[in-house]
Amino acid sequence: MDNTKEKKCWPLTLVIIAVVVIASAAMIYSFRDAPGRLPMSAISDGSGGSIVAWQNEGGIYAQRVDSSGQAQWEAGGVFVCDCPPGSGFTLTPDGLGGAIITWSGRRIDDPDNPAFYDPVPFYARRITASGGLLWDDSPISVGESRQVVADSTGGAIFAWNDYSVYYKALHDDYLRLQKLAPDGRRLWGNEGVLIVASSPYRPVTPEETAAGIKGTITRPRPTYEGMHDIVSDGAGGTIVLWEEETEHDGQVVYVQRLDDEGNLVWPDRVLAAYGSYYYDTARNDGAGGAFFAFTQGETGVVRQQHLSSEGELLEATYYHPDSISDGLGGTVQVRIEAEPPSVAPWEKHSILYVRRLDEKGGAVYPEKLVLTTPEKQQLHGLEYVADGNGGIILAWQLRRGWDIAYGDIFAQRLDGEGNICWGEEGIPVFTAPEIKYQGGFITINDDSGGVIIIAVLGKGGLSGDIVYVQRLDTDGNRLWGDGIRIDR
Repeated sequence: MDNTKEKKCWPLTLVIIAVVVIASAAMIYSFRDAPGRLPMSAISDGSGGSIVAWQNEGGIYAQRVDSSGQAQWEAGGVFVCDCPPGSGFTLTPDGLGGAIITWSGRRIDDPDNPAFYDPVPFYARRITASGGLLWDDSPISVGESRQVVADSTGGAIFAWNDYSVYYKALHDDYLRLQKLAPDGRRLWGNEGVLIVASSPYRPVTPEETAAGIKGTITRPRPTYEGMHDIVSDGAGGTIVLWEEETEHDGQVVYVQRLDDEGNLVWPDRVLAAYGSYYYDTARNDGAGGAFFAFTQGETGVVRQQHLSSEGELLEATYYHPDSISDGLGGTVQVRIEAEPPSVAPWEKHSILYVRRLDEKGGAVYPEKLVLTTPEKQQLHGLEYVADGNGGIILAWQLRRGWDIAYGDIFAQRLDGEGNICWGEEGIPVFTAPEIKYQGGFITINDDSGGVIIIAVLGKGGLSGDIVYVQRLDTDGNRLWGDGIRIDR
């Protein structure tokens, strides 16, 4: 037999295999070390500074920077935990100049393993204003969709879906709340307070199949399906809201209030809206009540509902998702257009508009053109905060096409009359010449008319994320030089 042809094919096969392996390894490396993607979160410390938390391969760290740009905790940040990557940590002010950090435990990675679908434990630790760590590392509970609000005394209230698995990704849902004292003691029992339980899953009966019910498993409606949120009531308790699916595939939003001991304040839950909750819009109204937004089921219009401390439904108003309070009873609204409409996304440029409305919805100034980016460059990651005087400070990253690694961060301020304050194109925030890329960022009001910007930057072309902080005053001056690195 002539094996010459076979022998000649082997080197080519090996080359193809090697190319595939190398390409796959390069893709994995690029994904793992994609620049500017270091998980990071930041909050105000209540005194003109900020508290920043980030997660690298060693775990979660936190640092506090005061109003003058000085790191207040140990060099490189306080080590919080060695939690696994992708823990989805959150950072919440504790009301006393410190913070509460929550994170999830490790999930089984194999979908074929039944434990893959089990509830995942979640944890929390408190950092005091001086950088001391409180609360042990035992889990708060297990579940998903957790939220936390501070009680203003150093304690916190948690809400989560404490589900139990019926079959794989199908689970029965239980909305629970727990309160921790400033020293970490559980105040609302070992299991917390049960607010609502879903109707349980069960097999479809032959009669239901004959009536047209599809599938083999069902659960009756109306029922809670895991969507909820909480907001502080300002008195040590909380207002909790949740969504239920109706019999006709619609949604309604219910609300209840708990006092500081976990007792239900209102005799009955309040049916607050016909529609879907607009996630992460629940806010304290400063008088024991709350605001939240919802999408009306019939019209799709987004409305904001006001609920009093007594559970009374007050006026519902139109809600603009891309808006912030101007601090004087009105709102400042932001809009971005991508032009020209007929080209591919990476061929477009961005146009940024802002307008301000008073408390009655009237225009303080009409929609104003703030910025048009250069050709084939887009605004990315736009953030904005109120300046405390009716104005707004905006920050954005200017990127070209699909480039995720490079794009400088700029900022701009408009005063209460809509006048542009920091030049026609805004001002660059981080200017150190050794910085090779600028990634994700967060903006925080500095309580003095300026802004603090925290960003993931890098000194390498492909990897090596670092965390920097910069503060701009009301005139746009960079107060902290080229920025302050806080992760070392």
